[in-house]
Amino acid sequence: MSVIQLLGSNKFNYLELSEQIALKTGGLNVSTHLDESAFRIEDYEEGVILSSYCLDRNLNGMFDLWEDILLHFNKQLNQHDRLETLIKGQASAYANSVHESGHTFAMMHSASQYGPVDQMSESLHGLTQVNRMQEIARSENFDDITKKLSQIADYILTKNSLRCALNGEANGLKDGMKRLETFLDRLPGSSEKSQQIRFEDANVILKSDFKVGRVKLPSKTHFEMPFDVFYAGQCYQSVPYTHEDYPKLLVLAKLMFNKFLLREVREIGGAYGGGANLRGNLFSFFSYRDPHSVETLKRFDQCVDYFVNGKFTDKDVDEAKLATFQQLDKPKSPGSQGMTQFLHGIDDDMRQKNRDRIFACGKQHLISVTEKYLYKKPYAATILGPDNPKFAVDGEFRQVKNVQMPSIGE
Repeated sequence: MSVIQLLGSNKFNYLELSEQIALKTGGLNVSTHLDESAFRIEDYEEGVILSSYCLDRNLNGMFDLWEDILLHFNKQLNQHDRLETLIKGQASAYANSVHESGHTFAMMHSASQYGPVDQMSESLHGLTQVNRMQEIARSENFDDITKKLSQIADYILTKNSLRCALNGEANGLKDGMKRLETFLDRLPGSSEKSQQIRFEDANVILKSDFKVGRVKLPSKTHFEMPFDVFYAGQCYQSVPYTHEDYPKLLVLAKLMFNKFLLREVREIGGAYGGGANLRGNLFSFFSYRDPHSVETLKRFDQCVDYFVNGKFTDKDVDEAKLATFQQLDKPKSPGSQGMTQFLHGIDDDMRQKNRDRIFACGKQHLISVTEKYLYKKPYAATILGPDNPKFAVDGEFRQVKNVQMPSIGE
């Protein structure tokens, strides 16, 4: 649905609409939204985000453009040539992004082994989506594609379950609220006055499409691709944002990079980069543009051994905590104020509680969470890159040829 604002509108063709968007706004953007709950691993929210910004004087013009696009979207779907151009462009961009950010795709594939939400995320943004876009781009049956887009649009381009956030100066917000109400009145459907985040249980909603535990852990997968280097991602189950161990794992990821991974993966191993991160409910190791493959996974295991044995100092912990605070306290643009709570349900009190836990974190806490979540625990590892005899020697890798890259579970 990211083509919504690129096909034109009732009043303008796509070139004229592009000019109007540039003239009156800082851009009209459409993206998918898949968010895991900060409270329970199984809960998630799925949706589509429409976002834009403008000067106060262009407020009406911006909403006029959205109305003209959304209320007449289905009429634009008969532009098969334009739609084909957009789809092929997106398919090409997806394919290029694998080479540019292969470690991200490797981590997404590894994460998909843990549960329906991560499987769905991989399906929307990972290798499965890359393959799907290639298939759609090669398709000659655009009637089927436009029919599906129309069905999706009829379902989502309404005010059913719609949540809105306005951000601006006090003087402009009053006019903004009035114009928003007019905009909502013109959309089809019905909505409650104050819509809240609606988290749903993935094990109930997604169980028919995505199966938990489809692959036995630990699992290792190699996608053979025409690269000169490797991209790796290795994931472990962790905890949601509000869990008391989440801040400790956040500090641990920083410390692992500073104390071990920078030296072993990049400086000694020769990778362009590598590290550890905590995303959603998963703790991940990664490397990119790496001359090594199987050896890098062994370095990830060595990293866990290093920290479970406490081979670091209190000073190292303090430096990692400082780096964590620096990341959390990065300046935010005025337009992004409040969006963490709007999109993820994380408020100031929750953030402050995690800050307090980071501040109280010590060496023994980090040893404890390393042992609890990483040491000899099940993991999923994925490597993208050229063929290598070491995969066969290892004996644990499922090898997938480039021309046979499957959807998750195949």
